[in-house]
Amino acid sequence: MRFRPEHYLESAQEQIGSARILHNRRRYPAAIYLAGVSVECLLLAYRTRENPEFDSRHDLGNLLKESGIAEFIRPKDRRSLPVFLADVWTRWKNNYRFVSSGRLTAEFRRLKLDGGIKGDILKRNSHIVISSAVEIINMGVRRWNSERN
Repeated sequence: MRFRPEHYLESAQEQIGSARILHNRRRYPAAIYLAGVSVECLLLAYRTRENPEFDSRHDLGNLLKESGIAEFIRPKDRRSLPVFLADVWTRWKNNYRFVSSGRLTAEFRRLKLDGGIKGDILKRNSHIVISSAVEIINMGVRRWNSERN
């Protein structure tokens, strides 16, 4: 199957919607995974506009650089993009698609992503990932749409 940049952009928007639904249904590992995939799709949309050949799949840091998205978005957004990406990147890995709630909770504790959280560690971290992913996607979509007008 061939993908054009707009296919990745459309997928980013659909995946973050699915992540929100899963979060609301307390399916936190799946929500975290799809939120990370949504960011990956957005970065791939920008990356494949410039060059359809790439090899940094699942590495959001490299994909951010290769996508050149920071050059396209508003200066105000450029300052917050790395913060939002760090929120996602520290809580999302591609292999989390295989993880159970218990295992992901243990992993987040090991990574010290449970500090100051009262209550469900996964719920809070899922919220952080989804909120940050939404911000990143909104930045990218805003710019994408402004180029078409």
